[in-house]
Amino acid sequence: MFTRHLMMSAAAFCVLAPALAQDAVAPSSSALRATGVFPIRQDRSQWLGSNLIGATVMSASNEKIGRIANLVVNDDGAVEAAVISIGGVFGLGAKDVAVTYKSLNIVRNTSSDGIDHIVLAATKNDLRQAADFKTLREQKAEKMAQRPGSTRVVPVKMTTPPP
Repeated sequence: MFTRHLMMSAAAFCVLAPALAQDAVAPSSSALRATGVFPIRQDRSQWLGSNLIGATVMSASNEKIGRIANLVVNDDGAVEAAVISIGGVFGLGAKDVAVTYKSLNIVRNTSSDGIDHIVLAATKNDLRQAADFKTLREQKAEKMAQRPGSTRVVPVKMTTPPP
């Protein structure tokens, strides 16, 4: 009798084993970006994001414009724009304006391992007159606020204080 129950349990397990071995959801191979490349050092023509964010931005006439507040990166990993925070005190009341990454002229520090400052071919007044940069979150909040019958949501700009 015991052998009979043991044999029936073993048969049931063999039937269910393939179903138990399957993953719940296997990611599709097209969704993953596989690479065999693992950079081991920074090249002289490359910048670290931590060096760019917080860097001082100056005009061509040596006027301080502001600081790099953030970077806009596309799906391919290329930096498309830099968000410059101008005005304000400790991030309060500041205005964020985006400029293309190619418009930045990066000046290395004396030891050549970081950024001393960034020169932009625009003035602080030019950036004050430019349109505010809006993140996807801010755009979504504005769209929600414009819907009839929705409660008013006021987007808040999150900026980091200068170092």
